[in-house]
Amino acid sequence: MQKTESNVSSRNLRWLDWLVAVFLFLLTFSIYLRTLAPSVAYLFDDSLEFQLLASRMAIAHPTGYPLYSILIKLATFLPIGDVAYRVNLVSALCGAGTIAFVYLAARLITTRFLTSNNLVGEFLTRAPALIAALILAFGETFWSQAVIAEVYALQAFLTAVMLWLVLRWGIGIRGQGIGNSEPTPNPHPRSLLLIAFFAGLMLTHHRLSALLLPAIAVYVLSYDRVFLKQPRTLAKIALAFVLPLLLYLYLPIRGTVTSSLDGAYQNTPEGFLNWILGTAYTVFISQNPLSQTRDAAYYFNLFVNEFDALGLLAAVGGFVALFLRAWREWVLLALALLANLVFVFTYRVADINVFFIPTFVIGALFLAAGLAGLLWLAYYALPQRWATLAASVGAILLLLLPFGLFRAHYARVDLSNKRDVIEYGRALLSQPLPQNATVIGILGEMSLLRYLQENENLRPDVETIAADKEDERFQAIDDALKRNRTVFLTRPLSGIEKQASLTSVGSLIQLEPKANRSNPPSPAQVLNADFGDVKLLGYDAQLTMPTPRVTLYWQPQRKISDARLVSLKLIDGNGKLAGQIDRQPVLDAYPTNAWRANEYIADSYAVPVFVGAAPGEYTLQVTLYDPNSGQVFGQRELGRITIPAQTQNVARELLGVQETVLQDLGDAELSGYDLDTSEPYPTGAEAPLTLLWRQLNVGARDYDITLSDEFGKVVQTQTANFSGDAGQYIRQDLAVKLPATLAPGKYILRVTLRGGFPLPFQTNTVTLGTLEVQAP
Repeated sequence: MQKTESNVSSRNLRWLDWLVAVFLFLLTFSIYLRTLAPSVAYLFDDSLEFQLLASRMAIAHPTGYPLYSILIKLATFLPIGDVAYRVNLVSALCGAGTIAFVYLAARLITTRFLTSNNLVGEFLTRAPALIAALILAFGETFWSQAVIAEVYALQAFLTAVMLWLVLRWGIGIRGQGIGNSEPTPNPHPRSLLLIAFFAGLMLTHHRLSALLLPAIAVYVLSYDRVFLKQPRTLAKIALAFVLPLLLYLYLPIRGTVTSSLDGAYQNTPEGFLNWILGTAYTVFISQNPLSQTRDAAYYFNLFVNEFDALGLLAAVGGFVALFLRAWREWVLLALALLANLVFVFTYRVADINVFFIPTFVIGALFLAAGLAGLLWLAYYALPQRWATLAASVGAILLLLLPFGLFRAHYARVDLSNKRDVIEYGRALLSQPLPQNATVIGILGEMSLLRYLQENENLRPDVETIAADKEDERFQAIDDALKRNRTVFLTRPLSGIEKQASLTSVGSLIQLEPKANRSNPPSPAQVLNADFGDVKLLGYDAQLTMPTPRVTLYWQPQRKISDARLVSLKLIDGNGKLAGQIDRQPVLDAYPTNAWRANEYIADSYAVPVFVGAAPGEYTLQVTLYDPNSGQVFGQRELGRITIPAQTQNVARELLGVQETVLQDLGDAELSGYDLDTSEPYPTGAEAPLTLLWRQLNVGARDYDITLSDEFGKVVQTQTANFSGDAGQYIRQDLAVKLPATLAPGKYILRVTLRGGFPLPFQTNTVTLGTLEVQAP
């Protein structure tokens, strides 16, 4: 191993960098593929928009994303999965490609610190770039964008490739010796033309690309300004830059036959310019329409979740080290970093974390520089043999950082079993809807139905109308009724119950202009049970996992003055709950005080089963009650269901707990918990606590729940345990007993898993919250 001042560069193993890059691509792609969403994953984000417009080649929201639109259209021809999966696959490929090119770009940075002329040294000099690339690969935000149809994985890929191109050009113009400080003019400007072409290509994707261009311009001019005096070369560079921008012609060409999904795109010169410039989004810079407020802790945790605290510290060190070793490369990365940070700190949108992805790519290069700087210090301060030993041990230990991020984030980003959205859409269109059915809902819901109509040929005859505002939905209902359509809603609409009777058809709300008093239902299970002044005529049930479903058939005997709730519970012989839903009838759309006397009402429910519910047999119980007085008007048992142990991965938003943790504590993961800290507790009381665990290995696990004061003194410890199969979710309802002798004040509640072997730099303790205790 030698320092770069010796001008020693081993070219004979340069193929090793490409070999490592290919290895990184295959490794990360296989992991992204394993965690990839199998179809449509979300209703109300841009991923569903891209999955729908991919097949129909519609126009994406501003700025149009022509490059991405063409790529995802090409992906639809792949013979695997459904169209949504194929579009998701583009993100996995781009994410893996990003990691490969981040490694290659990082290698161009780290060669400014050390090179080698022996085999061990060749591997050690590549360790900083390898570790930095893997840390980026398993950062939470970056990984989350590699498993769904979104534009940010491609943006990261374009950013990484551009930085690699520019840094490679810089090495080429410096000449043969890596340590040369004085650049020599590049007699072959082809690589500069390629950079210009790629810059234009980046601008056909996302406007974040524009933030990189000033830094590139400064970097290029710091090395070579000769081409500025060459008109022909300048013309070629300008042409290379403009040529890929012709991809924006996609918008006016497609605009002659289609529009954006919301119909907002206007195929006029003014509409085209406003679209590609994203003028509608400038409001998020000049104003704060969504009232977004974030403190320094949010941004710090965002970076820690991406790089780990030690990795973040190394990146800060790399910021200093690169300035000392390669000021031109430092200027390139520092200016690009500054431009991106200024933007994201002033752009007030809800999903600001994804706009940090170019920042994370740049940060990974600084991280590699920091690790390379440490390697340089080791060889500067120690004899070569000891330095090699220290560097080898250090590299192995630092590889635990990406491995730790992998374990910490896998459950958070894994969407491989997320089928709830696509199954919801299929269930809607699988209902016995009449031929003249019109479904009215908001844009995301209608996009899902249109996706299924166009790509799975599910009920293409059903008319779908997107209306995001309530007044627009009322107008759409009136228009449909005038055309003698049978109208269904996807969600409650305040006031519609005064204009029409409502009934359930699965997860849809059917409008009936006249109350149905003449066509009684034919339930599979007939009850004719009295629920006070309401009859439960019977029910249809599908009591199977993963989601039991039931339709109740009600008939009010008279006009009801109060708004009652229906409660459905899955309960065992000991009164333990495995699932529950309480809501107003007909999907919260038709309160009982709006019911017409003697009408027939179908009322459908999907009964949620708690994640981690104890395996066993449960009874489905229905109750009609007044939520204000607590009066119960009737209660019946409807059927039994057997709940098995749950071992399949569950998406974090479906875990059913208030606080999601997903932290690996060694032999088990604490997936989340419920703890009410909104009100003080009196001394001697019990604070309800629900813990959701996930077993990582078979066996029993003991854990402690500790209560400590603000000085860290433990005032109480409770011990509990759980057991189960590998991968099993386990839900536990507990009570934290507050000692009667406890002094009033604030106390910190923690849970600590006993045993296990957590990774270095990790903990087996989670802080759940702070309980305020007051005198009774």
